[in-house]
Amino acid sequence: MQKSDAIIRYIMFFFSLALYFILLPIVLSYSLGYHIDYHNFKIYKMGILSLKSAPSGASVHINGKLRQELTPVRIEELKPDTYSVEVKREGFYPWQKELAIRPNMVTRAENIILFPVLQEMGKIGDYETINFLISDNRNYIYHMTKSGLYRSNMDGTNPKKLSLYSDWPEKILGKKFSRDGGKFLYFNENNIWVVYLVSRDSVKDGELAYVEELLKIPGSIRDVFWHSGSNHIVFVVNKDISVVELGSGGKKNIVTLHKCKKSAEGLYYDENNDSLYFNDSYEGKERLYRIDLREKFFDKLMQRVKKEFDIIYEKR
Repeated sequence: MQKSDAIIRYIMFFFSLALYFILLPIVLSYSLGYHIDYHNFKIYKMGILSLKSAPSGASVHINGKLRQELTPVRIEELKPDTYSVEVKREGFYPWQKELAIRPNMVTRAENIILFPVLQEMGKIGDYETINFLISDNRNYIYHMTKSGLYRSNMDGTNPKKLSLYSDWPEKILGKKFSRDGGKFLYFNENNIWVVYLVSRDSVKDGELAYVEELLKIPGSIRDVFWHSGSNHIVFVVNKDISVVELGSGGKKNIVTLHKCKKSAEGLYYDENNDSLYFNDSYEGKERLYRIDLREKFFDKLMQRVKKEFDIIYEKR
């Protein structure tokens, strides 16, 4: 009896030892992020998927199957593959993307924004608006309407009629405020207009703004920029880069600063330094150029133009 008990103990010991060595690699593999595919007899390392959404608390669907977790969530033990991931929440548009899970790596989609389903749009004002412009300080909206120029708060409240002017062009390519905030320009392919916002002290006929057609140009206007002094406008027409001085009455002071070899491309105006950057072709090569229009240079240039104009006028 004692001999048979000893045999049983030996058998149990060696069975436990064998089971230990069989299970040890499996347990270690799982703890180190490995997974055993018993169907295909493969061992692979698993990946991790991290999801965060705004708002949080959204459901997660992977390959069409709903997970129990809600965002934010960290899903581990995913086999390396490409998964169709969908994040949903009631009242919001769903987010969907194909995400690749790689071995021993974390795939992150942590900037998910779920946009609300719009029930209705907010109407700003009761005007028949042709176009509009928002002030640089984001305090006002200027409405170009068929009954005149209006100004309102950003939500459309406190409307004020500034002018009866209503001859707005159907197509406007650009609109820009001057740095001093006292005027803004708008332009299309052949015209540049300036809207002067008048102070209360200089109001005439009850109007707080008046519109001037600054230039009518036969060529095609590429872009228009304010000089930082708010009294000059830089404009690009076809191959010409020019500047015009604001002023009432008489002939406009216009200077062509540069004639490009071809139509100027990549236009950018740095208003802080009054510099215009553009691409042009020189000796068959495309290069980046800059025109410096800082105050000292600009004043000397306009003084020279005025002097030449006065001499020509006196001779006539």
